[in-house]
Amino acid sequence: MAVTFDDLLPAIVKAGDAGLSLAKIRTTFGGKAAAKKVTPELREKLATLAHEGAIWGPLKQGVAQLYFARGRGPSIETASRAIVTLVASSGVKLISKPGLGKKVTGMNKKFFPDGLKHAVSSQAIVELTCGSSKYYLHRDVAAEYFGFEPAEQGRIAPASGGRDVTAAASLTLDDVLPAYRRLKAEQGGFSAVKIYDLMKALNGSKEELHRLLIDETKAGRVTIHPTTTVDLPKEEMEAGIRLAGFPEPFVTVVVKNDP
Repeated sequence: MAVTFDDLLPAIVKAGDAGLSLAKIRTTFGGKAAAKKVTPELREKLATLAHEGAIWGPLKQGVAQLYFARGRGPSIETASRAIVTLVASSGVKLISKPGLGKKVTGMNKKFFPDGLKHAVSSQAIVELTCGSSKYYLHRDVAAEYFGFEPAEQGRIAPASGGRDVTAAASLTLDDVLPAYRRLKAEQGGFSAVKIYDLMKALNGSKEELHRLLIDETKAGRVTIHPTTTVDLPKEEMEAGIRLAGFPEPFVTVVVKNDP
């Protein structure tokens, strides 16, 4: 029995997440001209199905152009799931944004930037900034090492007995800024202030300051920096923030866009 355009949508649906290539569509539904070009009739049928929302495409993958049924094939969500799986598999080892990008392959690669944003915004993974570089941890690892645990609607809340840094934390960046600016001025305007000096100036708990700095780092408002020397006094090393995957603690902080 000869195939007709009525068979086109079922064929694309049957292809599932693999999609159906334009070459296959052309040879199956394009008639005698299939070997050379897409006929106007076939082009119109594909356009109609796409306009109706029954299919989407074409997605270029190598030399192939693929069509997918609605809700099938790669997407921001599938790329996000792939990213979360990769970050989870790295365990306590921080994985950089370029390193993560190299691991996301196949059709999901085209959705990597938006998939990464989705994974971070849903807090399935945690983004940490070190200078201009970004690194990622799975939220379960962040829960174990930083005292956070997943909460409802994708929010990360503190572990039992901890402070809710996403809502009503008593220590805020506005509280820290006067001490930060004073210390910055005392060292001639150099932006990298020691976490130890900041902790002494605030006369608060190390844990509370660390949680604030980690939260503000995830939000992109501050950056924290590891030590570049092993000759720092013991108390300055102990005041630093230790992150999985880094042999030395983060001992200084820079508030971004601070005059």
